[in-house]
Order: sequence, then structure tokens, then C-alpha cells
Amino acid sequence: MPEVNGIDTIFNISEAPMEITLDRKIIENQQRLMKAWNYNYIAIIPYCFVCKEPLIWHEEPRENNTRFHCPKCKRKWIVEGRND
Repeated sequence: MPEVNGIDTIFNISEAPMEITLDRKIIENQQRLMKAWNYNYIAIIPYCFVCKEPLIWHEEPRENNTRFHCPKCKRKWIVEGRND
């Protein structure tokens, strides 16, 4: 069975909106899963689908509830939904 570098599992995509909305529940689930992977010595790092660059995290979403942004293309991932 062939081996595949993790970054190569990102589909090639050249067009995407500059602002992408994420449901708050997705973020909460991702953070729980990330902790579980970390306890097993695996880092889960979000990447920009277009640039294949690691995203910059905003621990406390700021301006427009931005949670992540890409340092290369400046796309933003915006958290949608209430924090309750």
C-alpha cells in the first residue's frame, strides 16, 4: 500500500471565498478531537485549502469572530453561532 504525505491529502483547489464561516459546534468538536490526538503525540494543524499553508489561530476570536487566517492569501475563517 502506498504512503501519502499528510499535506498531499489536501485537494487541489484554486478558488475559495476570502471569508469562510464555521459553525461554533464544529470548532468545539475540533478542539476536543485535537486534545485527544495531542495526548497521543499527534498534532492536528489546520491548513489553508488553497495555499497549503498552516493557518494562524486566534484563540479568542477577534474582529468579525475570526478564528483562523491564512498568512499567505489572507483568507479568514469566521465563527458563526452563539457561545453558550
